[in-house]
Amino acid sequence: MKQTFPGYYRPTEDEFQNLWGNCLFVLDANVLLNLYCYSESGRKDLIEEIFKPISDRLWVPHQVALEYHSNRRTKIMEQANKYKNIQPQLRRTQQDLDQLRTHKEHPFVNVELIDKIKDPLAEILQELEKRKQEQVELLDADHILHSVTELLEGRIGCPYGEEKMQEIYKQWKTRYENRIPPGYRDGAQKCGDLILWLQTIDKAKEENKPIIFVTDEAKGDWWEREDDKIIGPRPELINEMKYRAGVSFYMYSADEFLERVPEYMGLQVKPETIDEVRSVREIDEALANLRFLPQMLAAMTRVPEFRLPPQMLEAMTRVPELPPEMFEAMTRAAQFQPPPEMLKAMRQAAEFRPPPEMLKAMRQAAQFQPPPEALKAMRQVAQYQELVRQAAWALGGMGRISRETLEGSSVDESVEPDSEDEQEGEAMDAIPPESAGSTSPDESAEPNSEDEQEAEGTDDKPEAEDE
Repeated sequence: MKQTFPGYYRPTEDEFQNLWGNCLFVLDANVLLNLYCYSESGRKDLIEEIFKPISDRLWVPHQVALEYHSNRRTKIMEQANKYKNIQPQLRRTQQDLDQLRTHKEHPFVNVELIDKIKDPLAEILQELEKRKQEQVELLDADHILHSVTELLEGRIGCPYGEEKMQEIYKQWKTRYENRIPPGYRDGAQKCGDLILWLQTIDKAKEENKPIIFVTDEAKGDWWEREDDKIIGPRPELINEMKYRAGVSFYMYSADEFLERVPEYMGLQVKPETIDEVRSVREIDEALANLRFLPQMLAAMTRVPEFRLPPQMLEAMTRVPELPPEMFEAMTRAAQFQPPPEMLKAMRQAAEFRPPPEMLKAMRQAAQFQPPPEALKAMRQVAQYQELVRQAAWALGGMGRISRETLEGSSVDESVEPDSEDEQEGEAMDAIPPESAGSTSPDESAEPNSEDEQEAEGTDDKPEAEDE
């Protein structure tokens, strides 16, 4: 069974030793982009002490290299903006200290102590400004790009041709509808994960070597989770690699990869480097969970009963500019572990696959456009119903219309009165008994005897018969 379903079995220690000893190490784009988030010492330790010693076994799919170059400048500016967002807070602290320094008459205000706090604060502000300028300068003189280019020279895969890409787009549609990993969580229009995955399979088949994929991706279409804890790669990925390339496959986050390197490769990694890499990954995961926040807030503000203070809305819709305290609170919220029952229900809901007939019907319903005549008729009916409702309520308040007419069950516009007599008769019929002044109490009373009934019957005979 293990040969048929390898994805559902954790490799043994011997299998891990064989995997690490013979594999190709494939790096994801986020691992390369996160080099811009590390300190100079952490970045140097990662490149010089880990990646370069195993560079002969490094390989990057063409899609990964494309995403790295496409997003490099954006990543640089993200880091520069982080310095920019911290500086105003520190300057406000400086102003608060200056105000506190003026209260010399207060017995507990120690001016010398305040000066000792202000001096390091000023140094920190200068250092932040320096780091921010260094980040911005990377746009023109990027030494990190130079290091990555040198590291991966000759180790990047070839792009797919146009015909192959068209084939992948068709394949992607089927995989997306059936939620086949990887990449279906990126949306129907994004198939970058599938392209890099297929390029990795092709490379593994060509070299006949197992694959260790290093990624800081956290989405559920790459990782198998249990009670919100990562167990390992999705079984479907391991099975597909084994079936199509005939080799083993495993995945690690960047910090977990660094933790395993000393054991399997004999390379030493500084503990502070591992901590820094883990911290960056966890922050990225927390921010990834907040990507939907502006859309959610926009939807919430459209609900009349729901109101948030304008200041809170403004701050929350500008996620990158949130203060550190709120980021810390959001990170704690992202680490919240719901009970197993909730997780199970959420996974079942996320993994629900509607049948093709339902998907087809939903797409047809979304694309249905009623003809202009139908839309015009519907609008006229809606307007007519509104007018009838308003008129009915107005007349109903004066007691001049019956309940059936109010409810619209006895309104017949197709019959019009033919003469003035009929119009007058209809008008008289609409007048309730209490408002008809010509009717005496005796006439409105019910007949008490046969003689009275006979008399009324005689009065009801037509005038023509009397003549």
